[in-house]
This record gives sequence, C-alpha cells and structure tokens, in this order.
Amino acid sequence: MQKFENVDILKSLKAVMQTHTEHFQSDFDIDIKILKQAAKSPNPEDKKYLWICRPAGTWCLRERDTFIKDTREHNTFCFYAEQTRDKILAYAVELTGIEKGRVTGSLYELDYQKHYKHVKDASVPAGDTKLIYENGERTQEAGKRITGDADPDLGKFLTFEEQPKDPAALQSVLRDEKDSREHSACGNIKEHIEKLSGKGKEKKPSLRAQLAQDKKTVNAAPKKQAARSKNKGLEV
Repeated sequence: MQKFENVDILKSLKAVMQTHTEHFQSDFDIDIKILKQAAKSPNPEDKKYLWICRPAGTWCLRERDTFIKDTREHNTFCFYAEQTRDKILAYAVELTGIEKGRVTGSLYELDYQKHYKHVKDASVPAGDTKLIYENGERTQEAGKRITGDADPDLGKFLTFEEQPKDPAALQSVLRDEKDSREHSACGNIKEHIEKLSGKGKEKKPSLRAQLAQDKKTVNAAPKKQAARSKNKGLEV
C-alpha cells in the first residue's frame, strides 16, 4: 500500500471516484462539504478520515468515530465487507489545510478487507454521548435516544458526538494508526489513478449485472446524509 503526500485531496479523490463509481457519483458532493469544513477545523481529530469508494457511491467517515463500536461511522465502514461483495477502494485521509483554495493533505491507500478486520479488532466500546448546543454541551447516558430538542439553558441543539468508554484506549489506537501509515512507501498519485483507470476498463462488469447488484446494495445500505457540523448533526 502506498502513501501520496502533499496532494490536492479533492481533486485526487474525485479522480479515484471516477475510475470506480458508476452510480451515485453525487455522493462525492457531500464528501467535498465534509472535507472542506474539516480542513478549517482547529480540532486535530477532525482532520483524519477514512474514505471508501464503491461502484454505487462513496463515504467519508471520521477516523476517530470509525474506531468506536456501534457508531454510524463504524457500522457503515464494516457494512460493505459484511453484507456485500462490492469491490471497495479505501484510503485514509489526513488534511493539512487549505492552500490557494485547495484542500491539501496526504492520502494513504488501504486494503479494505484487511482494514475492515483491523477496525473490528481494534475498535473500542462506546461510552456516553456528548450533546452540543449553541451555548454549551452536556453528556447523555449511553444508549439513550437523541431527540434533537433544544435545551432550556444551552439553547438550540447543533450536533452530537459519541464518546469512547475509555478515552485513553481510543487515543492509543489513533496514534498507532498514524504511526503505521508513516511506514507506507511513497507513491505518485497520477500514476496510481492511471493504474486504477486501466484496471477498471479491463474488468468492467456488464451494465445489467452491475445494475442488479447496485439495486440490492442500495436497498440494504446505510443512508447517505448531507454534511453537517462535525459530520454528526441531526435534522431538527
């Protein structure tokens, strides 16, 4: 697996998507919003994502949340390995910022099936949920339904964030992820995309077969949501 450092993140991911995603390419519009917002965030955890590219769409999942069991991000990342036979292209994304209007950072190629097993093994149990309002935060007991109601003291509900039962354990996992990626061999993103494009042409399935598989996958798959604050907001 290769790493591609100091690249135009959105341009590179879009090019990858165009080699592999035949349907629901508009999913990537949501990814653009998520990554642009994350690139501006002062929170380091907002700058690391796992991105998966499917024949019928894409997902952009914050890495921190993916390594907490039972979160939407964890379940979504695992779904395509457990419930479909889709070929998945997967990358870790580390954002560094915005330069001249471009979202910049590094991409790390992942073996999706191997990384799925790693996520299942390394993820930590979920704890309570942090509810974030316009004038502050409060903690809610794990498993309790999130209503999205305003708080009489804290005002309008904005978003929520799942907390790990053991924060130190999660931080250890995330440090290990970053350290392991640093050992990847450096690659050329242009050559990588050209190689993906060539493979896609050689192994492209028939349209009828792809449509049949896509229909089954879409009916069972997690629903894509528009980008919101910290990628976790609710419609209220």
